[in-house]
Amino acid sequence: MRLNLRQLPAKLRAGLAPIYLLSGDEPLLVEEALDTIRDAARKAGCTGRERYVAERGFDWDVLQRSLDNLSLFAESQLVELRLPTGKPGDAGARHLTALAADPPPDKIVVVMTPALTGRAAQAKWVKSLVGAGVWVPLRPPEASELPAWLAGRLRAAGLEYDAPALELLAARVEGNLLAAKQEIDKLVLLTAGERVDVDAVRAAVADGARYDVFQFADAALAGDGPRATRILRHLEQEGVAATLVLWSLVRELMTLSTVTLRAGHGEPLARALSAAGVWSQRESLVGRAARRVGVAGARRLLHQAAAADRIVKGARPGLPWNALLELTLGLAGGAALQAETA
Repeated sequence: MRLNLRQLPAKLRAGLAPIYLLSGDEPLLVEEALDTIRDAARKAGCTGRERYVAERGFDWDVLQRSLDNLSLFAESQLVELRLPTGKPGDAGARHLTALAADPPPDKIVVVMTPALTGRAAQAKWVKSLVGAGVWVPLRPPEASELPAWLAGRLRAAGLEYDAPALELLAARVEGNLLAAKQEIDKLVLLTAGERVDVDAVRAAVADGARYDVFQFADAALAGDGPRATRILRHLEQEGVAATLVLWSLVRELMTLSTVTLRAGHGEPLARALSAAGVWSQRESLVGRAARRVGVAGARRLLHQAAAADRIVKGARPGLPWNALLELTLGLAGGAALQAETA
């Protein structure tokens, strides 16, 4: 059974499953889901707990012996297993498949992995655990979803807020949910029941946003110039290599070039996206960017990327991060670029 995080508490109140699979890359969400399961298990009389981390060289027989042993001093026991890489290996896959086929009656097993997508989610051991228990994929909120997520957190903490304060808070903690939780906890202490406004956020909340090159490229593709620029500056401050940032843009520009060229020759956009290898989850984002940029715009951006590449590598005078900014704004402002080249 597959559930989202909001559905988990109600499902736990209805009764505990023998196996839970928590998958996600955001530590806060994983830990909160685990705490929810721990609390439900404790209320159900599960007083024992064992924890394992299946790193390189992990002895799966140790886990198996624990699962085979009947609990002597507790009605039931919670067994937590972390798979840091999400890959249990052949031996681990066999043990997990066998666990799913015959869960121990006095144990509740929680398996935690990084996000499982594509082929990883189709592995036999994953399907077996999902079939025998509950799978909770823990996806962090997208940038567009973050204000609503934060609003829910603020309300749960008993805080009232205004829209500008929420917008500033989202900008300062984007990509770092643990920082978001800590800053909301801080606001509870500092505001003393007063309404949270921009001044309160500015005074209390540090800039704890965390980004990666994929979020950056997606912001540029979405035509969100201000957000793409903000992420670019963060990446520069964090010491991310300019070559890696350029790669993320060129990767998307090559895809856009293929999609716009095929669509320009009369191929349906959906087929052009598929031929370019665009994942189904990204078809809407890339499709909108392709319509905005067009064939001529994609060609011009690739020429601009080639010039930026020479600057980044020192083969041409210029400031690498300024060249990246110009390319970023060119992609984010594709509508204007297309009009210039029409």
